[in-house]
Amino acid sequence: MSRIPRAFRLLAALGVFAAAGSALHASSFNGGRVAPVHRFPALDANGDKVSPAERLPRAISFEKTCAQCHDVGKMAHGTHFAAGAAKKQSAPQAENWFGREPWFLCDSNDVCRIAQTPGMAGLSAWEWVKNFARAFPGGGLASDTNAMAEAAGERQRWFVTGPLEKNCMACHQSDGLYDPSEWARQTLRENWSGAPLAASGLARVEGMNARLDASWDPSIAENPDDHLFKVPQKIVYNPASFDDKGRFLFRVGKPKNENCLACHAASEMPAKRHHVVDDVHLKRGMACVDCHRNGMKHKIRTKTCAACHLEPNGEGPKPRHVGFPLVHFEKLSCATCHSGATMRGRRSQVATMRANRIGLYGKARWETDAPFVEEPFFRKDAEGKVQICRRAQTTDGEIFWPIHHDVRPARQARGAAPEKCAACHAPGNAFFEDWENPVYFSAFNLAFMGRPLFKVVLWCVFGFLCLAAAAAAGTVFGRVETRRNWFSALVVAGFAAALVYLAASGAWGWLSGGMTGWALMLHMVAGGALASAAFVLVVLGRPRSGAIRLAWLVLAAATVFTAVMPMMTVFGSEGQLFLLWAHRLSSFAFAAASFAACAAGICKTKQKRVETAKE
Repeated sequence: MSRIPRAFRLLAALGVFAAAGSALHASSFNGGRVAPVHRFPALDANGDKVSPAERLPRAISFEKTCAQCHDVGKMAHGTHFAAGAAKKQSAPQAENWFGREPWFLCDSNDVCRIAQTPGMAGLSAWEWVKNFARAFPGGGLASDTNAMAEAAGERQRWFVTGPLEKNCMACHQSDGLYDPSEWARQTLRENWSGAPLAASGLARVEGMNARLDASWDPSIAENPDDHLFKVPQKIVYNPASFDDKGRFLFRVGKPKNENCLACHAASEMPAKRHHVVDDVHLKRGMACVDCHRNGMKHKIRTKTCAACHLEPNGEGPKPRHVGFPLVHFEKLSCATCHSGATMRGRRSQVATMRANRIGLYGKARWETDAPFVEEPFFRKDAEGKVQICRRAQTTDGEIFWPIHHDVRPARQARGAAPEKCAACHAPGNAFFEDWENPVYFSAFNLAFMGRPLFKVVLWCVFGFLCLAAAAAAGTVFGRVETRRNWFSALVVAGFAAALVYLAASGAWGWLSGGMTGWALMLHMVAGGALASAAFVLVVLGRPRSGAIRLAWLVLAAATVFTAVMPMMTVFGSEGQLFLLWAHRLSSFAFAAASFAACAAGICKTKQKRVETAKE
């Protein structure tokens, strides 16, 4: 043995330890088609086996117990354990915009302030955890060693409560008996090690650490001086829950919808069960984890709407979006039209579990209903896409955060019948309320009042141009001779001005990826002016040249048709895209034909002047 180099012996020992560690934290999936039964010894926070036979049993630690098979360390920075951590705001409305629902700290006078981090609310780390433990499953700040290292005192009671470890059962309990109200009660009582057991129904938790002095020694399991009031937490197990080998059966599995909704539910107020709009995916038998997925690190990765509903290999139904201009899909998120908890999308007060403690019953309820949350509002995110939001008033002013549920089916979405465009674009509609350019959006909505008449005019012009083109093709129409006068000159000038603007704005929109704002509104106005001027020019017999006249009329008709057809509820997204490209090509060809007709007219006029001069 001594002949083997020391370095090789060291490497061999490290290899043995690595193999043992990999076996300990091996993947829970080995090819089997059923979930394994989770029956194994229950361990306490020190890693010692828990026994119900002890007079004062210790609390089961899920972190230590689950670590017998799973790498709990990888979960430390999971999405659900990030509560209370400082996050950088990246949205353009950083002063009043939050990427996710914020935390609110409200007093009995309904005055609320933002409490994203302990510092924002003027709380110690321990106080923050006690106030908000009801709505997150422990871990993170609740068991952070740096936070627990802060000096103990009236505002820091870590010595009494200990850490609030990750509560695996909050998401993974599969028997439907998890009680979020009991979790809220026990965390408020500061029974932090026993709260997961009481909420899961694995043990009965008596006593109340909140009544103990901050100097209480947690190693003392009972108070010899007070057996009635200042009674520390006491765990009472059912001995029948343990088998003859001291193993405990944990009923766990993939998170169910009920586990998610316990913390992520929202309802319109006043709530009536038969008025609640259930998510369309849940109605069809899907589970939350079908879209909100994570690996062992517990970093939630959400599948996008496009992944299922727009991608060719997506499993969801493909929407047609009949009659919707493509700009909607460039500027609006899917949730803008398809999400919301209020009936028919009207503006109303809503309540959430995190903000208003819905879903908690009994003594876990609070005296105040604050904060008062409303939806829907609409704001742009960091990428410039419009999001549907909720709003709340705080001491820091009004704040907004986006929502993505409950997802509505197409027949209940904004823009569906019977409101259609008026769901967002009617004058006085709240969709554009408080946006950065209220004058423009007021004018934009006002313009929609004339939209039906606008379409009628364009269709009439299109029909007239088709007839004129047919006549020109038969060499019957188009020989009309008119004198130049101020009226025809004015029409030609207006036609030219509208054509130049349309060509310039169309080219800019084409190259920049889209046209919005005043440029789009003026483009529509100029389009109407161009169609009207084209109608008058045909009546006046312009252009006169037969071949140029025929090409000009055909292209004019194509331009008008591809402009008005997208406003009709006929084509879906693919058809709209085809019409967009057809409009671009036909309109620029029409502009070229117009300039050619103008050049031919100028040449013909000069020739006539020369002939007249010779005579």
